[in-house]
Amino acid sequence: MSKIEPQEYELKNGEKLVIRTAVPDDARALLGYAHVIFAEDLYNVTTREEFDKGVEEESKWIQEHYDKPAHLTLAAELNSSLVGFLSFENGSRKRLQHQGTLHMSVNPRFMTEGVGTALLKSLIGWAKENHVIEKVTLEVFVTNEAAIRLYRKMGFLEEGRRVRHVKIADGKYVDVIVMYVFVKD
Repeated sequence: MSKIEPQEYELKNGEKLVIRTAVPDDARALLGYAHVIFAEDLYNVTTREEFDKGVEEESKWIQEHYDKPAHLTLAAELNSSLVGFLSFENGSRKRLQHQGTLHMSVNPRFMTEGVGTALLKSLIGWAKENHVIEKVTLEVFVTNEAAIRLYRKMGFLEEGRRVRHVKIADGKYVDVIVMYVFVKD
């Protein structure tokens, strides 16, 4: 079982944000949140048309993360509304279990308020305590400058670049930067 105790953070605007483990009952809210994120279509690899999960499927996905000791899903709530989400999965092979990849999104209305920082602090704190995880990785569009600044602020370093990794449209590509942070000394 993989979870954190709920944590409260003060946002830049003074409001209280709660970061907690997502649970299967969050499936409907998470699907609604996903549609907000896909509507922006700024830094998504998955397109709106490709995202066709139902409540039951989403609930099952959350439960699978909850049941695995080195997977984690985090919900960022502001006034009981989902404003951010983070998932982390470690490697499935024995030699890759010590590391994993995070995927994070923040509602565009709250991108400069500290939601991403709170999600990352909660994840890194959990990873430091997790007996398996040593390295946290992520991929970010090179055009997502705000996210890159946040990741660097949180100690992530650039590991490499995947050139023309995402095809946005015919003839239009985006490089992806691979970043990492070690959570064990």
